[in-house]
Amino acid sequence: MEKRFLLYILVFALLASVGVSCNKDDEEDDSSVGKYTSSSTAIIEFNLVNNSKILANLDSIFFTIDLENARIYNADSLPKGTDVSRMLAEITYPTCYSVEVSISNAERMNDTTFVYSNSDTIDFTGDVKIKVTALDEVTYRTYDVKVNVHQLESDSLQWGDVAYSSLPSMHGNVSDQKTVRFGDKAYCLMVDDGYYVLATTGSLSEAWNKQEVEMPFTPDVRSFTAGSDALYILSSNHDDMYASTDGINWTSCGGLQWRSIIGAYDDRVLGVAYDGNTYFYDEYPRRMGFAPSVVADGFPVEGTSNLAVYDNIWGDGKIGVCIGGLTADSEYVQHAWGYDGNSWSVLSNNEIGGHEGMSLLLYTTFDTNESHWSYTAYPTLMAWGGRTDDGELSRTMYVSLDMGVYWSVADSLLQLPECIPAMYRADALVFNSTMEETRGSVAGAMLWCMMSPMEMPVWYNTATPVAVAETRNTASGIAPVTEWEVPYIYVFGGYDEYGNTYDTVWRGVLNRLSYKPVY
Repeated sequence: MEKRFLLYILVFALLASVGVSCNKDDEEDDSSVGKYTSSSTAIIEFNLVNNSKILANLDSIFFTIDLENARIYNADSLPKGTDVSRMLAEITYPTCYSVEVSISNAERMNDTTFVYSNSDTIDFTGDVKIKVTALDEVTYRTYDVKVNVHQLESDSLQWGDVAYSSLPSMHGNVSDQKTVRFGDKAYCLMVDDGYYVLATTGSLSEAWNKQEVEMPFTPDVRSFTAGSDALYILSSNHDDMYASTDGINWTSCGGLQWRSIIGAYDDRVLGVAYDGNTYFYDEYPRRMGFAPSVVADGFPVEGTSNLAVYDNIWGDGKIGVCIGGLTADSEYVQHAWGYDGNSWSVLSNNEIGGHEGMSLLLYTTFDTNESHWSYTAYPTLMAWGGRTDDGELSRTMYVSLDMGVYWSVADSLLQLPECIPAMYRADALVFNSTMEETRGSVAGAMLWCMMSPMEMPVWYNTATPVAVAETRNTASGIAPVTEWEVPYIYVFGGYDEYGNTYDTVWRGVLNRLSYKPVY
């Protein structure tokens, strides 16, 4: 009711600005929207009549009434497969001479025009127009009516466009790599045919800038990490850490002997120091008063996932979380660990089994309330891949909707598509790409090979979540959207079961997040 109340306000506000009467001598003839306009031809409310045989709670679907452009449509598209060929509509309008419905080019009904009645079905697969004629029998307005239906399954837990390309190498012979996000750019450091090659780009839909890098030391490429203001990497024998602002020129951090870099937390990198006997929590640069302390039992000293950092929903500051890894005793870690800016502790209250080399990502999933077709977006931690304690490579996707406290195996529709191989120590990043009017047309220098989408299981119910509508505008028209931003997941490299580096970049997106916004 709140939505409809706001709609009434917007409708009558617009009518007040136009005026409650119309003089045909003062108005222009616009055949696209009707001969004349006035409050006596304004459709005030439009709803579908409930029919559970078509879709649950059909009457709660919200329709935008754009009086300026004479358009009526649902911004939140109905699920794929919804039958819109036999629908009843409830239309609210002022006292008038007539209301006529015209249907053309429909799949079921022949072209026809009839006087509106809420007991007559309308075939919305075709072009539907509603003509409202005022009591003067001269003034009228013709509305284009569209019931939008998704062409793809809209469940937030199904992968949409999936494609792969090669790593951005110079020589085409990558034996190791690490890709990070530094500022607004992706930095891919590779061992390419024996050379160190750094490739950078500000957008994964743009060309990469590639160059060979002369490293003054032998780096541990997999330790390559991005902080907020610098890049960091360990030497191969772990006798020092080096910093750089461009990935080309490197300086020593002062002989830090770290076993591993866990990740970056604001302007600091967090890691595990090792003196030959004992492992310590450490950071660089160190805060005032900070002193390394012995790691807790069960803490991952190496092989953990990348560190994901998010705003603390339970208090101030941020939380860093990593999952899996190996302890000082080479035991596989089964928990997620969290860092609150001062100390580390076990974050998860359940185990997912021992993994090392998992990929961790903060993304968005959705939950839809089918009683009134509203949706709720959830920041979601997604962890997948890795090598398990039995030596096998895992393909299982785990998710946490409470920022790492509880983990569960994700819905089958969120599991990785079969085309993506099992791997460990792969790098996952999220970059927005511009989606053009043609679905999947992301232009750029990388040659993407498109893969077949995941087949839907036979038990899947099409009456599931509807798509995201970023804006609802009931009072004024907005130009059609021809391009929009899509948060693609990019997965770089990774190792196969024999420790060989995959020379691939996988790109994927959850269906809901790729839909064209309707305004």
